[in-house]
Amino acid sequence: MLISFIKRSQFYFIGSFAALIGAGTLLLMLPWVREDGVGLDWVDALFTATSATCVTGLTVVDTSTFNPAGQLIILGLIQLGGIGIMSLSASIVLMMGRQMSYAGTLLLSNLNENFSFRGAESLTRTVAAYTLFSEAAGALLLLPGFWLMEGVSTVEALYYAVFHSISAFCNAGFSPFDDSLCRVSGWIKLVTAGLVILGGLGVYVVYDLRQHFQAEGRRLRLHTRLVLVTTLVLLIGGTLLIKCQQMLGTPEQEIGWIDAFFTATSARTAGFNSIDLKVLTPGSMMTLIVLMLIGASPGSTGGGMKTSTVALAAVALYNTFIGNQKVLQCRREIPMANVLKAFVIIVVFILLTVFGTMVLMQFVPATETLQRCFFETSSAISTTGYSLGVSAAAENEGKLLLSLFMFLGRVGPFTFFLFLMGREKVSRLTYPEERVIIG
Repeated sequence: MLISFIKRSQFYFIGSFAALIGAGTLLLMLPWVREDGVGLDWVDALFTATSATCVTGLTVVDTSTFNPAGQLIILGLIQLGGIGIMSLSASIVLMMGRQMSYAGTLLLSNLNENFSFRGAESLTRTVAAYTLFSEAAGALLLLPGFWLMEGVSTVEALYYAVFHSISAFCNAGFSPFDDSLCRVSGWIKLVTAGLVILGGLGVYVVYDLRQHFQAEGRRLRLHTRLVLVTTLVLLIGGTLLIKCQQMLGTPEQEIGWIDAFFTATSARTAGFNSIDLKVLTPGSMMTLIVLMLIGASPGSTGGGMKTSTVALAAVALYNTFIGNQKVLQCRREIPMANVLKAFVIIVVFILLTVFGTMVLMQFVPATETLQRCFFETSSAISTTGYSLGVSAAAENEGKLLLSLFMFLGRVGPFTFFLFLMGREKVSRLTYPEERVIIG
């Protein structure tokens, strides 16, 4: 029964995103959603709908070329894709005061391995409340920043605040401005970075923190501790690396601390620009690639390999170096099956990125370098949205490839996790142990 529910979970999860992308593609092909009255061709519409639904932010046409109706369609795709269609639907049902069916609750509990069957409804309520509160608070904080911009009316400031708040919390990276957030104030950048972090923590962490503060003395889960520590390390380490590497470049390449922090934050699957990426040194570009591939945390609006996956691999490496036969952390033993899944996800992610880069090279201008294509592919599969212009310059085959990678990056790791979960079986047989020569 468990395996059948997991298969249904996979089908609903993949199917819901595919259906939303299909609907978004059809809507973006309509002529009345563009300023020039000319609808997008199906490849560009599919690319844009996929990027919005998978909260990536890669674009082949500027968001400013859409009129308010078109931008609201994109915003709707971002919102639905950011928190997941199933979670949103369940939240709406719960907020209407209805009770979920037994099958629906079991389905959600299977999707959330770290929480019990009884906690599934509470977790779903947390998704809705946390999302609405964060986006509303973010819009209120962003409003004065946009209102003080030259030539921006109160209505426009409110629209920009709401749009960027949803886009930032969902780690989407879409902006009505052609140059993203390059011309905005430091206040807007800091608030946006805060929303990106809140959206990237994951609802599991938020749910655990809420329970921790509600029940005195309750211990935080190991997952929560790993995510919080890894997030802090990536933010501080990424900021320092980018700032120092830009300082070692030419004077024109040097950037401020706020921009360094914003870039390191946004690189973890948000994709907003506060600087022109062309000024980045090769070292900074490699730093961004690493941050993009690591991404956000499980149960979040972001993509990537996930912070807990990389943290688990790092913990396993540390235990190996100090000679432990078991993987131990915070007075807890981590199951070896959990560790193996983490390494499998990392290896598959890297192999897919390398393979995608090799294929993409065939459908871009000859002037594009390997590093630029690897950067673009990493951005697509991690659902980040940073672009060096390769997406827009690519042929239709290249755009379709990147669309596929955005889709895989959004639904792939989670679906792959469900597949492994459904394949778990306890063997009653034991075999003789034999070592293999390595190194």
